[in-house]
Amino acid sequence: MDNEFPNFAALKAAKIENIDYRIVVRRGARTGGAIVMAPHGGKIEPRTSLITETIAGGDLDMYCFEGLMTESNRELHITSRNFDEATALDLLRTKSTVVAIHGRQDRDDLATVYMGGKDAVLGSEIIWRLREAGFQARKDNHPFPGIQDSNIVNRGLTGKGAQLEVPFSLRRRLGNEPELLERFCRAVREAIDVLDAGNGARSPFMF
Repeated sequence: MDNEFPNFAALKAAKIENIDYRIVVRRGARTGGAIVMAPHGGKIEPRTSLITETIAGGDLDMYCFEGLMTESNRELHITSRNFDEATALDLLRTKSTVVAIHGRQDRDDLATVYMGGKDAVLGSEIIWRLREAGFQARKDNHPFPGIQDSNIVNRGLTGKGAQLEVPFSLRRRLGNEPELLERFCRAVREAIDVLDAGNGARSPFMF
């Protein structure tokens, strides 16, 4: 996007916190190495905050940067490789399992989740579990590889994370169909738990 802010400092200088945007941090009850993020949450990429909150449940750490404006919230979009909001970076310094939820336009594919990020093991685990749950997902031949070192999803302890680009039509269905949302988020959460097992007590995914 041509009108994106180049970094968070530029956005903060032009916009008002808790009026134009807000930062939502929820610390989970469980001490572990995992976090779920929505760097373009709220009205920027609708329903990515909902998906993030549902995956995290009550026990994983969660971070959302959310647009609150009545219109033109895409103006608040800071591309992932430039996303440098301080609270997010501070949280990531303690996390080895990082999952970022994004929204993409449908274009000619209304259903497939595009997997990116440098954590190939976590990404493959999420893809496998999403497919087992009846969703479409792939990691190759799409425009969102998410492999830049500066991408917010790759700025945790290990320098790698998993980025999900969820199409608009699927996000709309997830927002309107609670059972579908639960199935989707359970699949992602189970993958996180497998990778995070060495960083904290593994707990069942509960709604």
